Amino acid sequence: MIQFTSKGIYCIPGKFYLDPWQPVDLAIITHGHADHARPGMKKYLCHHFTVGILKSRIGPDIQVEGLAYNESIHINGVKISLHPAGHIIGSAQIRMEYRGKVTVFTGDYKLQDDGLDPI
Repeated sequence: MIQFTSKGIYCIPGKFYLDPWQPVDLAIITHGHADHARPGMKKYLCHHFTVGILKSRIGPDIQVEGLAYNESIHINGVKISLHPAGHIIGSAQIRMEYRGKVTVFTGDYKLQDDGLDPI
């Protein structure tokens, strides 16, 4: 379902990228750190807590959509949902489901409880 390309990790059936390092049409972003959310994408999708971070870092006029944890949308037949990664507030694991196959991608995550409720 995914492959490494010169622009980043690409979801083949969905035609989108996960934390890409080069400009692409659609970037699904795990969290707002600069090594995961870069400028130049036509459209961004991320957790709704990350929207403000991207607008502050990248620019207020970027095209960005936010999702809640466990909310799902379909992109080119791929069911996408975001789930807590615990790394920072708003960080997410990206769950992709396509024709019964599930792939989960995460940028960074945390193993220790910091007392923050991720939802």
